[in-house]
Amino acid sequence: AEMVKILENTYRLVNISLINEMALLCGKMDINIWEVIEAAATKPYGFQAFYPGPGIGGHCIPLDPFYLEHIAKKFGFDLSMIHTAGHINNMMAHRMTIKVTSALNRQKKSVNGSKILFMGVAYKPNIDDARESPALKMMDEIAKKGGEVFYHDPHIPEITTEEGRSFHSLGISMEMLAGMDCVVISTNHDGFDHEFILQHSSLIVDLRNAIKEPSDKVYKL
Repeated sequence: AEMVKILENTYRLVNISLINEMALLCGKMDINIWEVIEAAATKPYGFQAFYPGPGIGGHCIPLDPFYLEHIAKKFGFDLSMIHTAGHINNMMAHRMTIKVTSALNRQKKSVNGSKILFMGVAYKPNIDDARESPALKMMDEIAKKGGEVFYHDPHIPEITTEEGRSFHSLGISMEMLAGMDCVVISTNHDGFDHEFILQHSSLIVDLRNAIKEPSDKVYKL
């Protein structure tokens, strides 16, 4: 039963890490990874769609496969695919922080001194769980670079990051969005009004393909 659970978790870890790596490559090649996935999913068999993001959170996928990797070593077995997938996933939050930096650079701004709002700190939509959330890792990294970090999450009123920084969820308003140098869509909660966010923000880094309308001020994963 434990192996069944770990196999399912590992299957998702490997496939999400694969699509995250493909998304990073597509970004460099100026190819829309979301359109690629949509087209590939039209195949009637042999392909299951997984979607990229800033990293994998929760208490299962980021952790359980590595318990198995540890046990495997006791049997003289190297689970190299799990190791590689874990490395890709662990680097995603850092790589997404680089995307925020690049987006700000487009507007001749630096992270240092910029006001950056994270939309969602839960590790997946519509829950109040932020365990292993990549948004928290990004918040810490941006704060260390001198950015002013804020967040809005209707499911999580307050949060403390892994490095001990505490934040309270802000209310959304036209004035608040307009006052931010960058808005990062880090969790795609159903309750977010993405049209409102797009209308009143000057720069958006969309890590969840939440905004479908093409816009010069939206920087996609």
